[in-house]
Amino acid sequence: MTSEKPPADKRRRPVLQALALAVGIALGGAALVNYQSSADAPPGDARWVPVQRTLLTHQIGLVGKIEPQETVILTAPFEGNVQATLVEQGQRVEAGQVLLQMDPELVEIQRREALSTLLKARRNVQELQDWNNGAMVSRARRALRNSQMSLANTERKLRESQSLFERGIIPRNELNDQKQQAQMQRLDLAAAQSELQQALNQGTGEYRQIAEMELTNATVKYEALRKLLDGKEVRAPFAGIVVPATGGGPGANTTRASSGPVQTGSRLSQGQVLFGLANIEQLKIVSRVSELDINQLHPGQHVEILGDGFDGERLEGVVDIVSSLALPNDSLGAGAQFPVTLSVPKMSREQRQRIRLGMSARLTIITYRNEQAIVLPAAAIQRRTDGMHVEYRAAPDQPSQYLKVTVGQSTPEGVEVFGLQPGQVRLPNAL
Repeated sequence: MTSEKPPADKRRRPVLQALALAVGIALGGAALVNYQSSADAPPGDARWVPVQRTLLTHQIGLVGKIEPQETVILTAPFEGNVQATLVEQGQRVEAGQVLLQMDPELVEIQRREALSTLLKARRNVQELQDWNNGAMVSRARRALRNSQMSLANTERKLRESQSLFERGIIPRNELNDQKQQAQMQRLDLAAAQSELQQALNQGTGEYRQIAEMELTNATVKYEALRKLLDGKEVRAPFAGIVVPATGGGPGANTTRASSGPVQTGSRLSQGQVLFGLANIEQLKIVSRVSELDINQLHPGQHVEILGDGFDGERLEGVVDIVSSLALPNDSLGAGAQFPVTLSVPKMSREQRQRIRLGMSARLTIITYRNEQAIVLPAAAIQRRTDGMHVEYRAAPDQPSQYLKVTVGQSTPEGVEVFGLQPGQVRLPNAL
């Protein structure tokens, strides 16, 4: 009996199949492990951007013209001749400096007359204050006492004459003469009493009120003239520049203002215009803003001021007036322009020497400033039904969360947001 062995390739086939199956299972398990690891891995750090606080400012650049904060018109303090003119137009003067001197001769005459009237009125009031002991009342009292004494003497004689007539010693006509004399003296006594009462009344009531009012009027007039004399030297109320006068106050005579500067020896009336004085202690800058930017300006905003005429000087100012009325513009379709006035605070003496009226100035107006602003890329902000949200985490090892934010100013770097702290935000598009 013979036996046959199977061929060698047939004996190796089951072994190869088992090995291939084992390798396939091993590779499939490795692929499954790798797939799960990739799915469970956290997002890479490249998808998150840091969030920090920063300074955010918006500003508008303008060009303006330097002008005085105010210009006052100086007028002649009283009627008279110009004694001396000490300044010229365009000259810079200091506060308290004498600009013009007036001849006070006419006012001196009026002041002396007013003083005379004042002294008389004061004497009348003093007399009324001690009126009961005054000369007029004393005379009236003496006249009354004389009338009383004369009447008493006459009545005594009349009683004696009546007794003598009853005894038949004197005739009736002599008695009648005594009675008539007594009657006349009674009338004189009544008149003296009335005069005394009238004299007493003159020291009270309306008489005294009239005297006091006359004293008040005389005092006011004298003081007014004295103050006019104090102004015989016209002084600068503030540091400024002498400019041509453009008009005067109410009732002022402006004819001299239109004929040129006031000359020494000129005859002036009270209130006549002398010249103007532009205040340089406080300046203003007038500019104009387009209708696109006008709503970004409001009083109180900070302004940085530079200029070619005062190169090296950096001034600080604030927006003072933002007009609501556009400047006249006849061009159809042209954008409206609005005037804006900026105030410049008091400057040093050196600055006032360099900065002159009429110079141009470059203005930088800070329209918005936030020193603790947070600016994010626009892609980090997600719009949802209940508002704006960002995916935020405080640190790389902290879990993320969605936070609701509100947006503010737009910048080239991104959008300002509120309601967020420094940390990291996720950019959904950065995969």
